[in-house]
Amino acid sequence: MRWLFALTLVACGDKTVKINDSGASTLPDDAPKVCKSCKQTCDLEYAPSDSRTHVDGGVDYPETPPASGDHDGCWAEWGAHASALNDENWVHNLEHGGVVFLYNCPGGCAAEVAELETFAATLAENTWIVTPYADMDTQFAVVAWNYRTTSDCFDLDAWQDFYDYFVDNAPESVTSMPAASCME
Repeated sequence: MRWLFALTLVACGDKTVKINDSGASTLPDDAPKVCKSCKQTCDLEYAPSDSRTHVDGGVDYPETPPASGDHDGCWAEWGAHASALNDENWVHNLEHGGVVFLYNCPGGCAAEVAELETFAATLAENTWIVTPYADMDTQFAVVAWNYRTTSDCFDLDAWQDFYDYFVDNAPESVTSMPAASCME
């Protein structure tokens, strides 16, 4: 229901708040606050797309990490992944109401990744993905359909709030694993 509320806000042009240096966006008043446990910058962004078509091949997303848009017909397997997934696959998971936890630690962050995977394993089954993602300027991001937060701050409390608020708030509600043909 909150997803529909957010769309209503956009359509009405209501409640515009400055959320980062790049400009203003429309967010529900009760959207979670980010960066609870550190004093670093965490941006909560509303990043909708006009399309959510299944496509073959790559998608050139205008922003990274993408929070919506066209995507592959196969979604990614839910859970933790040691190797980076294709954007086009996990964006499909977002359309299904999932939340994706991304990390980019060229200097290493094995302890944080282990803690993130342990945390994610406590969440509802088949509603989350943890995957490395090299194409971002921050170490961490959490993404749901139309929304993302990015930061160099490792903040499980804020990410729990983000997950609780945005999980299953997307055009579809699908928690099944992808078809066997997608896993080949």
